[in-house]
Amino acid sequence: MNCTACGKELGPGARFCSYCGQAVAVPGVAPPRAQRLYRQTEGRMLGGVCAGIAQHFGWDVTLVRLALLAIVLCGFGAPLIAYLVAWIVIPKQPLVWPYATSSPPSSGPLA
Repeated sequence: MNCTACGKELGPGARFCSYCGQAVAVPGVAPPRAQRLYRQTEGRMLGGVCAGIAQHFGWDVTLVRLALLAIVLCGFGAPLIAYLVAWIVIPKQPLVWPYATSSPPSSGPLA
């Protein structure tokens, strides 16, 4: 197998090219998908935007909220418009039933 970046011969089972450092694509294995950005439904304070950004990037939600506060104070409130746009544009996290094999409880007939 040859490196797709530099064309040098690679050893069997190589994950990186020893000449250029390029990652080697393993045939039959799909690259991991990036986690989609959602507004969080749990642990949110206002719209779930900061919690969603923290979840997406693996950051602490308190640090994201403090950074937003600092940006709002330094930006004279203009970043609040960006927050509102993010609130509208970023989709809400879809609800997932906690038990994959069972269905949600059905509402019975009204008395």
